[in-house]
Amino acid sequence: MAGTITAFDIGESAVKIVTVSGENVKKAACLELPDNLVSDGMVVFNDAMAETLRTAMSKGGISKGKAAVILPDRLVFARNVVVPPMTEAQLKYNLPFEFKDYLNQEKSRYYFDYSVQEIVREAGEPTQMRLFACAALKETIEQYRTLFRLAGCRLETAIPEEVAYGALVADYTARHKGDQQDCCLVDVGHRGLRMYIYRGGEFRNRRTVSLGLGDLEQVIADERGVDIHMAHTHLMTNYQDAQSMQQCQDIYNRMAVEIMKSVNFYNYNNRDQSLHRICLCGGGAGIPSLQEAISHTTDLELMNVAELIPGAEKLENPWIYARAVGCALQK
Repeated sequence: MAGTITAFDIGESAVKIVTVSGENVKKAACLELPDNLVSDGMVVFNDAMAETLRTAMSKGGISKGKAAVILPDRLVFARNVVVPPMTEAQLKYNLPFEFKDYLNQEKSRYYFDYSVQEIVREAGEPTQMRLFACAALKETIEQYRTLFRLAGCRLETAIPEEVAYGALVADYTARHKGDQQDCCLVDVGHRGLRMYIYRGGEFRNRRTVSLGLGDLEQVIADERGVDIHMAHTHLMTNYQDAQSMQQCQDIYNRMAVEIMKSVNFYNYNNRDQSLHRICLCGGGAGIPSLQEAISHTTDLELMNVAELIPGAEKLENPWIYARAVGCALQK
């Protein structure tokens, strides 16, 4: 994206905002969300969310202007597809048919978009096109436009999270002279783990595991007799060594095993180039005990997310902003 843009990552429990200019992070803000403002990834109350976004931008000294947002996974269909060589006009016509088994409304009610991952050639002639394609209801996009208009911003782009993380990896690849090693980004979120595998900036695979920060908070709440909000504070501040509780250690180990299973499955099916590094991001990525459990169980290189983020030195906790930065970097 040319010039300056502000990207918004609206999660279940917090909104993360970054302003990127000249492909470097300039400003950032994170604000916890009130209960029930987001449900299953969807914004429930537009007016209240708009006020929250204005508050977060004011807190971070972020100016209103062009905005980009990450669409929650339940509001967008995204998939890798392989098609014969086509012109742009042919792709525009044919792309909706690649989603015929996924859409639950008339195709005229959706926006469709794609990026070319690879053109496969034989004897120098193109034989196939590998695309990452997505579809979202026009109504969904209009709802987000309204939200950002209420917040004083102009929505320029709405993208799936796979594209946001892909832009982050592609930027890193470009800065490191074409490093094409496979990498797995593991988003440790409130509702679970989301694992995204890339080669360069090309999306290869995704897996979701319903095991996240919410499970850690629940065992802390049960053990210490506090409500879930206080348990969240205990976890994130490591109050009275909450992160080292045996119940939490058990969950870290379960998370590590799920990550290892996903990587092993990917490597089994992609023997030409094995994946050997992972990068943690999201709200739980800064927990040292979780990092140790994953490193020990998987025996993989644990990459520092700050390496992926241009201008990461401006961020207090860079791992929570990774997806928002990728959204701002998307071109």
